[in-house]
Amino acid sequence: MKHWVRFSLVAGAMLAGGSAQAADQLLNMPIEKALATPAAKERVDPSIKLLFGFNKLPGAHDGQSFKTVKRMRRPIDNSRATGGPPPPGDEELCATIFIQAVQELQQRATKDGGNAVVDIRSNWKDDETASDSTYVCAKGSAYLGVALKGMVVKAGG
Repeated sequence: MKHWVRFSLVAGAMLAGGSAQAADQLLNMPIEKALATPAAKERVDPSIKLLFGFNKLPGAHDGQSFKTVKRMRRPIDNSRATGGPPPPGDEELCATIFIQAVQELQQRATKDGGNAVVDIRSNWKDDETASDSTYVCAKGSAYLGVALKGMVVKAGG
């Protein structure tokens, strides 16, 4: 019986150690580079102003907080087996997910009668990071993800 208990404790410790290693790796990615991609030029609405970090828009009113979370399953690299091109890298995938999250913030602004989203921050698992130059992309073993939180406002002008 003692051996069974000892084995259970060792197995439990190994599983706990493995789950600690499976935690997300948080990557700081450049906002400007993501917004300069061809996908961003197609999908991001230039009429809905975006301000990242703790930036506010003078004269803005009727602010309403909104959070969006976007995840993408990491593509399986079977390019060696099929002879095809390798899947996109983390930077490209993170930029794609970021653009989807920005697009959702803008859609919410339009739906709520706003014309800007300000105070946009990364908010992965409720851990907020404010920057006007980078966003956080979470890299897990099976997925990549971006979570943004912003304030939808109506700016006069």
